[in-house]
Amino acid sequence: MNTESPAENKAVEETPPKPDGGAKPARRTGKKSSGERKSRRQMREAEVEARLVTELNHLRTTVRHIATHYVELLESKIVQVREAVESSRNSSDRLERLDFMLRSIEGLRVKPDKGRRKDLKQIDELLSQLNEVALKL
Repeated sequence: MNTESPAENKAVEETPPKPDGGAKPARRTGKKSSGERKSRRQMREAEVEARLVTELNHLRTTVRHIATHYVELLESKIVQVREAVESSRNSSDRLERLDFMLRSIEGLRVKPDKGRRKDLKQIDELLSQLNEVALKL
């Protein structure tokens, strides 16, 4: 026995049937499955890691290049001081200046095995000071 009124029957009949037999269609959220997300993340991570390794290798080369040039600069300062000492012979206070330069070099306290920047800075400052004194010889 049908307990619905004729108006209710019409409303039910006018609703179109669902395409898959009444079940709701799967809702698309635009999200990837967790396996797909991980794989994309892993690919991105591998890409970033590869770029980082490349940049670190480049940085290492740059450091070596800079260090080589810095050492060459220090060596050229040493040569300048030596040449100034060897070429000057007629200063009245030459002995005192030479003695001062010698004591300055002997007083230098560095630890080469540690490879510290501060040691290189001390040497650089000493060479600048020695160069000033040598020019007055």
